[in-house]
Amino acid sequence: MQKQSTIFIKGMVCNRCVLTVKNELERLGHVPAQVTLGEVTIWNKEEALNHLELERRLSLLGFSLLEDKKTKVVKELKVLVEEVYCGNFDFPNGFRFSNLVRERLNKDYEAISDAFIAMEKRTIEQYIIEFRINKVKEFLVYTPLTLSDIAFKLNFNSVAHLSTQFKQHTGLTPSFFKEVRKQKTEVVFSAN
Repeated sequence: MQKQSTIFIKGMVCNRCVLTVKNELERLGHVPAQVTLGEVTIWNKEEALNHLELERRLSLLGFSLLEDKKTKVVKELKVLVEEVYCGNFDFPNGFRFSNLVRERLNKDYEAISDAFIAMEKRTIEQYIIEFRINKVKEFLVYTPLTLSDIAFKLNFNSVAHLSTQFKQHTGLTPSFFKEVRKQKTEVVFSAN
């Protein structure tokens, strides 16, 4: 049996609004099971609903998505991860991300962690590792920073720690990754 999920939309006041929202969902490739004033039930598909795109389209039409508490806290957490692991954060001695989450979001870390797992199907730690590895790739490709500089900027314990996690998640060493990217860039430039 196929599952359904419900989203809530602010600003729907008439039957024309219902039809407009239904049409937008269909344009995004989702067939709604039911659309009523302020509430939409959709069939869950393999391809998840792109909430950001839906939110953008709805705002152009004068509507907005109402977020539940879990969605809001997950968004806040992702913003905090981006702030901390962007490469410009001043990490204090003994830095613990969980302590910063409690302080900034003013919520119990375990509750936030449970909400994150429920929404994202992965742990906060897994998300942070993936985010940091993507930042390492970005720094390797677009900056002249050394591995030591990158490890410091992203709060890895050492270059060895960075290299180990990078290899575990990409299958490549950082230096090999940088070399492959360099060769691809040279091929592109020589083709032009």
